[in-house]
Amino acid sequence: MKRRFLILLTTLFAIAAITLVIIQITQMRESAKMSDNLFNISVNNSIDKVFTQLDQMKVEDYVSQKERYRVLQYRRIDNMNEKMQDIIRDNSELFYDESRIRFGISTQDSATVLPKANLTSQEESTLSQYNTLLSARNRLMNSINYSNEQYRNLVNDHSIDPTKLNFPLLDSLIREELIINGVDIKPAIGILETERDTLYYCSNPGDSAKMRNTPYKYIFHANSIVTNENLYLVLVFPSSPIILTSDANKYTVLSILMIILISALFVFSIRTISIQRKLDEMKTDFISNMTHEIKTPIATIGLACEMLQDESVSSDLATRRNFVSIINDENRRMRVLIETILQSSKMANKNFSLSLKEVDLNQEVQNALQSFQLSIQNKNGLLETDLQPIAGTLYADQLHISNMVHNLVDNAIKYSPSQPHLVVSTCQEGQWAVLRVKDNGIGISKEDQKHIFEKFYRVHTGNVHDVKGFGIGLSYVSQVVALHKGRISVESEPGQGSTFIVQLPLA
Repeated sequence: MKRRFLILLTTLFAIAAITLVIIQITQMRESAKMSDNLFNISVNNSIDKVFTQLDQMKVEDYVSQKERYRVLQYRRIDNMNEKMQDIIRDNSELFYDESRIRFGISTQDSATVLPKANLTSQEESTLSQYNTLLSARNRLMNSINYSNEQYRNLVNDHSIDPTKLNFPLLDSLIREELIINGVDIKPAIGILETERDTLYYCSNPGDSAKMRNTPYKYIFHANSIVTNENLYLVLVFPSSPIILTSDANKYTVLSILMIILISALFVFSIRTISIQRKLDEMKTDFISNMTHEIKTPIATIGLACEMLQDESVSSDLATRRNFVSIINDENRRMRVLIETILQSSKMANKNFSLSLKEVDLNQEVQNALQSFQLSIQNKNGLLETDLQPIAGTLYADQLHISNMVHNLVDNAIKYSPSQPHLVVSTCQEGQWAVLRVKDNGIGISKEDQKHIFEKFYRVHTGNVHDVKGFGIGLSYVSQVVALHKGRISVESEPGQGSTFIVQLPLA
């Protein structure tokens, strides 16, 4: 899959995903707006139903229990007054006959029979009934403050005294109607007079400040009469009211989650494809480089063998030794390449284990460096060593430690200029045996340093195209160090050479 196609595919998917997210967010906002509108309509309908119920109630039904008895007493007094007036109106000839009974000009006065007046049994019963009602009414009037205008207005004119309302009843009516209209959020309820900024009632004292600024404010009325335009029933809801949080919002949230999941899977797939593509390229390079690496020594060995078959060359002992040395060096070179590949492949196996024994790091370094003396001399290079004694005991796999040193030195020579200058040193730092391989090569950029220990990765050499290798040496070194529970790092700047530092734990 070409890189340009991957970029195009990723861009198109990103545009599609962003578009879907925008559509979902827009739908959520519209749904939330619609939900708020429906919520407000439901609350308004609920309050209208509450006031309708209050209109259908008597005054004594919506005042507090404490005041209900006094209201009923006033109603009884009014009822007795009406009955007394009916008796007087129906028996006007008797009550206004000054020759028979004495009756005052006020309904507060009792009616008494004059001396020598003759009344029928029916008339005596009427007077007795009137006086009995009058006596009962006077007792009730004396038991309460009948002159209290608030109660008289409450009974006669249906005026609303907010301090005398039955607040538990009001709360239950409101909550019942809200539930009927689909609002299951329990609000705080209050009675507010805006002109005096007086809060007569608040079901939740903690919301008293919010009561004055809530948008849910309704003029309080009962019995279809608004007696105070500044008296409001107010509601405060604890959170943002959204009614349609069931199916629509659930599906919207689920859709967004699915978009996120699909996007994550797409990114993961593209990343996997990209990594696979990169691995394929590295493997192709590896095969190509390995072919060239093996092809060169094979060609050199073949040429040397042909020369040895020439009698003029084979008769010259010095020349023959030179060609045999070339064959031996190239053979060793192929053996190291093949060994590195095989050992790296073995290390990838989870069941791989090291053959640990006591190893002299300085001796292994010296043995490995011997094979590079001739190569460095042929390039007019310089190899310096600074092998300090190591007091601790290093338990390691001798073969892999030797191959590790060989790969580090070989890598330093390959990436150095025509006259390489190498410094190989060892020392002990605490409980660590430290190996440093320093060169004067092309150096490694910060970006390349992040990947040089990855398999098949090769450092970009810029204009240098004659560096041989197949990107497995440093990966193998990193594996060896990791299996020995050690640490490896690199210090390098482009154009200023590199220093590889290996730390191996001592017993």
